[in-house]
Amino acid sequence: MLAERVAGMMRWSRWAQVAGLASCLAFITAISVSISSNDAHAGAPAAPPENFKVAFIGDQAIGTNAEAVLQLISDEGADMVIHLGDFGYGNETDPQTALDWDAQITSTLGASFPYFGVVGNHDVGNWSTYQTLLEDRLALVSGASCAGDYGVEAACTYQGLFFVLSGIGADPSIPADDASHISYLGTELAADDSIWSICAWHKNQNAMQLGFKLNEVGWGAYETCRQEGAIIATGHEHSYSRTKTLIDMQNQVTTPLWPDAGEVSVGNGNTFAFVSGLGGKSIRNQDRCLPITPPYGCNGEWASIYTSDQSANYGAMFIEFHVDGDPRKANGYFKDIDLNVIDSFTIYAAPIKMASG
Repeated sequence: MLAERVAGMMRWSRWAQVAGLASCLAFITAISVSISSNDAHAGAPAAPPENFKVAFIGDQAIGTNAEAVLQLISDEGADMVIHLGDFGYGNETDPQTALDWDAQITSTLGASFPYFGVVGNHDVGNWSTYQTLLEDRLALVSGASCAGDYGVEAACTYQGLFFVLSGIGADPSIPADDASHISYLGTELAADDSIWSICAWHKNQNAMQLGFKLNEVGWGAYETCRQEGAIIATGHEHSYSRTKTLIDMQNQVTTPLWPDAGEVSVGNGNTFAFVSGLGGKSIRNQDRCLPITPPYGCNGEWASIYTSDQSANYGAMFIEFHVDGDPRKANGYFKDIDLNVIDSFTIYAAPIKMASG
């Protein structure tokens, strides 16, 4: 217990350095409250229940690979899924493709399993059907709510988790760097006081993936989510990758206060981003930030890379929130369908929400 408290104080001191001396009193108050009650007091920010596990997948398709990933999600005891776009592929304008995709999910996870998703570029031609199917699933999930254009521009809550489902760069109505949508992201994130927030969309910026994808989102969305302390979850590139803690997305600047690949921070201008695109469709190679072994290239921003060059297999990213009795602590890991744990790390949410300056 003492060791955990000392470790916690060290983490808080790092957040205090980020916040600056002017925020010292607020941090002291937050530390006192968190130590004494672990946020279990009246009026505490929303938090998921203990050991609440979320699976993140993208780029799925219909077939045995996708089924194996869904079975993995079931076997891992996930409580919900956020699908990061590109669902069934196949005939992308035939409603039957969407129906077959939905049946694939139901056969493994069930019709009422909490399954959320964002539109991907391969979903646009069939989006009205996909969206209806996802909304039908939403209606069966007790306590879940999404306000807005589902999967395109919607703010959702479920079990104390807040997440924005964005179609930026994928849906024709929201092009890259769309000012209105970026404003929407900022407004929704700022208005919510949940401990954990997630920005979920399909596409990438070139520097936020390891393949050949181009700049298709714009930096405004990435930076807005970082400033609000939201985890950034994407798909599109058919591989897995995760950054370290970043304080500047556009220039891929890591913070010296959180240098370790296995420990990341969100809040007060910190966050990390990941691509989870090994849902079943295909597996691609590493084109950027060579070499293919740690610490990799570019600016030292990558914590984990899993592509065909690392002999990747299909799998999912899992984040288990509210672990070890701490609502501000989470454990993340990527596991493939051969049950190999490729990446594992701990996430700490800042003890108080402040403007990043």
